[in-house]
Amino acid sequence: MSREPDRPESPAAGRRRRSLGESFGHAFEGLFYVFNTQPNMRIHSVIIALVLLAAWGFGVNRVEMLHLLVCMSLVLIAEILNTSLELVINLQVEGFERQAKMAKDVAAAAVLVASVYALLAGVAIFIGNENFRGLFQIPPEMPARPQLGPLQIVLVGMLLLGVIVAWIKRAAGSRAFLTGGIVSGHTALGFLIAASIAFVSQSAPLAALGLAMALLLAQSRLQSEIHNLSEVAFGALLGILLALLVFAWPVAS
Repeated sequence: MSREPDRPESPAAGRRRRSLGESFGHAFEGLFYVFNTQPNMRIHSVIIALVLLAAWGFGVNRVEMLHLLVCMSLVLIAEILNTSLELVINLQVEGFERQAKMAKDVAAAAVLVASVYALLAGVAIFIGNENFRGLFQIPPEMPARPQLGPLQIVLVGMLLLGVIVAWIKRAAGSRAFLTGGIVSGHTALGFLIAASIAFVSQSAPLAALGLAMALLLAQSRLQSEIHNLSEVAFGALLGILLALLVFAWPVAS
């Protein structure tokens, strides 16, 4: 009986399948690349942080906050796709090509349209906010307590933390978002959540449990030698301070 010749393996057969964690890691590194190389992305991040702080400080309701988040996401998505298209065009085209220029201009137009929509939505939401209008009265009225729930406040804090960590790592010359750098973002997130649990629950046992989980996360960053003690401590301090800000500011008036 003749033996069938072996079938050649496809190039994909020898490739290792990526885990879910690796896929998320590559996505975050791509996001950090856009932040690190595109000035417009850094400007967008600052504007987003300021708008989030203002929206939550003026007590916008949950639907309005969701609308703002959708607008911000559209702007970021457009900027990411614009950067991706520019990279692909630069790989394929050498020198000046009119069609390549037009493709880049069209992609930039998508960012412009998304930004204008976000601006108009933000103006409409803030003008209709009673707390915002109260600042222009005589005498000015300070904002009332926000209508956001604990979960929404924590999500706002996480978004702000991402922006702050990205700026710190870029200023320190870090090339990666998830690994290494002057501050441990994982530790900062862990202590932000732990402090948030303490603020929301007002329970010593739950606060202790949250602190234990944050310390375990910090210890894992040390044990894996991704960060040193000072970087982990910086991350813990950053997470705690941000939690104090997002939970104390709305009720400070």
